[in-house]
Amino acid sequence: MADSDFYRPPLPDLITQIRNDILSRFQSDEVLRRADAEVYSRTVAAAVNSLYGYLDYLARNMLPDLADESWLYRHGNLKKCPRKQPAAATGWARWDGATDGVSIAAGVELQRDDQVVFVTTAAAKAAGGILRIPVECETAGMTGNTDDGIKLTLISPVSGLSSTALADTIAGGSDLEDVEQWRARIIDRWYYIPQSGADPDYVEWAESVAGITRAWPLRNWDGPGTVGVMCATDDDMDPTPTAAQLQSVTDYITPKSPVAGSSLFVFGPTLKTVNFQILLNPDTTDTRTAVQSELKAFLKRDGQPNGTLEISRMNEAISSAAGEYSHTLLAPSADIVLGDTELPVAGTFTWTQQSS
Repeated sequence: MADSDFYRPPLPDLITQIRNDILSRFQSDEVLRRADAEVYSRTVAAAVNSLYGYLDYLARNMLPDLADESWLYRHGNLKKCPRKQPAAATGWARWDGATDGVSIAAGVELQRDDQVVFVTTAAAKAAGGILRIPVECETAGMTGNTDDGIKLTLISPVSGLSSTALADTIAGGSDLEDVEQWRARIIDRWYYIPQSGADPDYVEWAESVAGITRAWPLRNWDGPGTVGVMCATDDDMDPTPTAAQLQSVTDYITPKSPVAGSSLFVFGPTLKTVNFQILLNPDTTDTRTAVQSELKAFLKRDGQPNGTLEISRMNEAISSAAGEYSHTLLAPSADIVLGDTELPVAGTFTWTQQSS
């Protein structure tokens, strides 16, 4: 059974044990395939095996570390650690060169080329040749996050306005919390008992906000008695939270923190770009992709404020990439030390060819 020295007999052993018990009670040693003792032993053993299976299931789910996803809802509710639900991306749609005075109402739909729909959330009017209106993705999740400059097309025309707008700072969308990240937060609630403002409390509070997956408390950030909380998302390229997410963290922590609101500072990380130059063998598209994935995972795993990115660990990450046989890491050439608020992100990848 799960995390237990209890022995669960396999089905054949149960059949043998029950058969022997029945035969001993009847003081008989005759074993026939269709004898009552044989039928009884197989039938009862099957039922007992099912009961053992159910006990095993309960043993696995009674604590959150091995619990099934459905049981995690119970564990999370008991620890006031509900699963973070998907959040919709928000931002702006922008028209450049719009005629001053042209307006657009709330509730107007715009569509990205991949059929993702955005809805305006307030009315706006063009001024200075620019019309900028707040929008929210109709579908919750990361699918709504849109790079600046991506075209958004009006589903229904608006008088005096071009049918095509441009995305402007549309971000903040997050998917349903990954089950293992949720499990880790529940286990942290068991392990770190709330202590009215101890460092783990700030981490738990910040990570309770949708989209925030990492946080670090910084004591005496702006003088004695102040607390800084640096937050980051799970994004490989830019883990900086949006202004709305940072405000949500502030709003969530302020009523719980023993520190006055004016002494609480919530902010995103300073990004430390790490460029890589690698001689790879074999140098194929699939191997390059695997190496990039492993190095990005390494930066997220080892990248901590005031931490050190070890060259040996980078080489280990590259060696674990699928398809890699050998490599030479040419850059960076030394360990990288991170500052108080720095988090590393992958920059450019340069693939050096083997000289003949």
